[in-house]
Amino acid sequence: MANRILNKLGFTKEDEIVGVDIGAASIKVCLLKKTKEGRFTLSATAHRSYDDDLLHDGNIIDAGFIGRELKSLVSSSGIKVRSAASALSSYSVITKRVAMPFLEKEALEESVRLEVENIIPFPLKEIYYSYYIMGMDEEKEGMMNLLVVAAKKEIVDGYMNAFDLAGLDLSVLDVDIFAVTNLLDEIYKPKGFSVLAADVGASVTNIAIVKEVNVEFTREILIGGKYVTGEIAKRQNVSYREAEERKLNASPDVTDLLQDFISNVSSEINKTVNFYVATKPRETVGRIYLTGGSSRVAGLKERVQKETGIEVEFLDPFLFVESGAAGAVAEEEKYSVPVALYLSSRRDEN
Repeated sequence: MANRILNKLGFTKEDEIVGVDIGAASIKVCLLKKTKEGRFTLSATAHRSYDDDLLHDGNIIDAGFIGRELKSLVSSSGIKVRSAASALSSYSVITKRVAMPFLEKEALEESVRLEVENIIPFPLKEIYYSYYIMGMDEEKEGMMNLLVVAAKKEIVDGYMNAFDLAGLDLSVLDVDIFAVTNLLDEIYKPKGFSVLAADVGASVTNIAIVKEVNVEFTREILIGGKYVTGEIAKRQNVSYREAEERKLNASPDVTDLLQDFISNVSSEINKTVNFYVATKPRETVGRIYLTGGSSRVAGLKERVQKETGIEVEFLDPFLFVESGAAGAVAEEEKYSVPVALYLSSRRDEN
């Protein structure tokens, strides 16, 4: 079954599918419905956070626990759909962009397999892999660009097991940062310049630079907001949840911790921009989009904009749905739901 999922990078055909985003410290679910006019409306969304880590190096730590929590979250949200879409953490997958000549399907499959053997540092028997044709190579005549994605079988099988235990059919398996960049393209449709997306999570900050539909560069930074929350909890002897509130409310007595976090994230985003424009001098990054629960830390947006000199916005996933459809959703969901929301739209792909 996992082979079938990764065979086409998770493409499927379903009437409805629930999007599930399993992060390092939270589970988010979202269900979209499609109107007769072809627009999406928000049917359900839910978010549950945890003090303990749910993932380790991209692996689900306790499939039984995730299965039970996911089943509970879906049930309490009133979701009856059994088909599900989820996403692997980008730091647990290997992605490579390769150029190949135009080939018939069978010859292309064989060429990709040989390429995977050369570029992926694991035996084929230990991984699942897939590829996506990005389009013609602008610099090499007669060549096309492919994005090759590979993940260790133990990671994929862990997700399969957890969803089985939740009573869900995992029909789509994507990569979280690709879900963010695809949603960004669907909403804002940036043209004429590259954009940077930064998903600032609990344990990792995922960064991607995209130009129109092409992912030009991805990077993962082991910086996230959970460390800051943990330090606040220890320093002030408060619960994790109270420490999280103090972090997001920028309590004056934790300013030093917040400034270190803000400085580190902003510096890494700036380094990424500088590296990209240095390697592609004809390109410019015209805008930066922030998302993820830890992007809510007060002052981060302003610091990134000041340091990079580039306009910064928060990605608003609810622009993807009909106006008014997200009216009753809590403001903080805007930062946590993008991946799950986009995944729930994946049913229309072939």
